[in-house]
Amino acid sequence: MEIFVSIPFDMLVDKYLSLCLEKKLNIEVGLPYNVLDEFSYLKFKEVARLLEEEGLKTTVHLPFMDLSPGALDPWIKEVSLRRITIAMERAAIFKPLSVVLHSGYHPDYHREKREDWKASFKDALKYLIKVAKELKIPLNLENTFEPEPEFLVDIFEDFRKDLGWCFDPAHARVFSKKHELEWLEVLYPYIREIHCHDNSGSVDEHLAVGKGVIEFEKIFKFLKEKGLSPVITSEAHTEEDTYLNLKALKQLVD
Repeated sequence: MEIFVSIPFDMLVDKYLSLCLEKKLNIEVGLPYNVLDEFSYLKFKEVARLLEEEGLKTTVHLPFMDLSPGALDPWIKEVSLRRITIAMERAAIFKPLSVVLHSGYHPDYHREKREDWKASFKDALKYLIKVAKELKIPLNLENTFEPEPEFLVDIFEDFRKDLGWCFDPAHARVFSKKHELEWLEVLYPYIREIHCHDNSGSVDEHLAVGKGVIEFEKIFKFLKEKGLSPVITSEAHTEEDTYLNLKALKQLVD
């Protein structure tokens, strides 16, 4: 299992690129909405080249703030897909091992029209997978606000050859109705990546592994028993916790 460190592209450029090159860190490049407007295509190419020259591998996290690719409002859906498509084009520059997508599902908005939302999201996925194939990038859907793992099974089954799962156990713990291990037991056949951060069980704090209640030892034991080797990504949100996370994850992987 290879370990990656999640860093937004602007922070990578402004602060951490030289450190990552020195420490030989594989990077999950975050593409929040602002970097798509603030940085040129050539800047993305330059950073990708520097990482590749040092033999570093990458994954990419697509933008998600305010986006809803499965929106029932066609205007919101259209602009969401436009923004995500632009990000996928930037992602392809890095030749990533994984490209992570949020569904945009939210229980407060979509609860009473779950099946309508799901039909709209599947329609969006057909388009996004077509784009991903053209760009030759692997697309993986991350669980965020979805209520339970069973809600996603038919989505993964419908797109089994072209869509993987990015498992976020911390999201499962605070945003869903089921324990993170229940998510893993249901959806493990689709797993390609796992986002690793911890929390107290009530707020999505993005702490270092071991600082909260997420049962990572049981998660990694399960993965090993199943012979699974997903991409491992550190998503701690402070520099101090990132160092702690890398140490904890190396121990879990070993």
